[in-house]
Amino acid sequence: MPRPRSDSRERLIDAASVLLRRQGYQATGMAQIVETSGAPRGSLYFLFPGGKEELAIAAIRASAAEFAEHIAAAAAAPDVRSFCATLAEHLAADLTASDYAEGCPVSTVTLDSTPGSPALTAACGQAYDSWQRAIAGALTSYGVSQRRAARLAVVMLAAVEGALLLCRAKRSLRPLEAVHKEIVALVEASS
Repeated sequence: MPRPRSDSRERLIDAASVLLRRQGYQATGMAQIVETSGAPRGSLYFLFPGGKEELAIAAIRASAAEFAEHIAAAAAAPDVRSFCATLAEHLAADLTASDYAEGCPVSTVTLDSTPGSPALTAACGQAYDSWQRAIAGALTSYGVSQRRAARLAVVMLAAVEGALLLCRAKRSLRPLEAVHKEIVALVEASS
């Protein structure tokens, strides 16, 4: 009888994702990841022979793909105002569900990994690039030119990153709400 497939890889990635969002790369230890995941300790280095860096890169890629899916789903909204509202609501829900402990899935790692890990820094850069492309693609579907959409996507990401940090520091959604309103006004003026 075949052995059932283990979900240890996914559990380790999920645990690493949460811990990295909350406390960054340097403060997250392998023992803590194993404990949080509930995966067998022996599976960690079997599944991630490159250790903490390899696991962190997998977690960043998983988080990036998950948020890119949220962007794609939000892009089904009938107008840019609804698109931005859907994204803001998702981010607000994540903040409040974690009691303001979790912000952007890659910002803490980006700040923590540069320049110590070029591979991890590159994974964070690729995450931001994928989100920028997804946002720009959505904006073009609402009538924004491709060139303008690419620039607006950078502004949106930078503004939202800052808002998430302020939300965490102030334990309030007000910074995200303010940024959301200004982004909508900016994007609508560009359509």
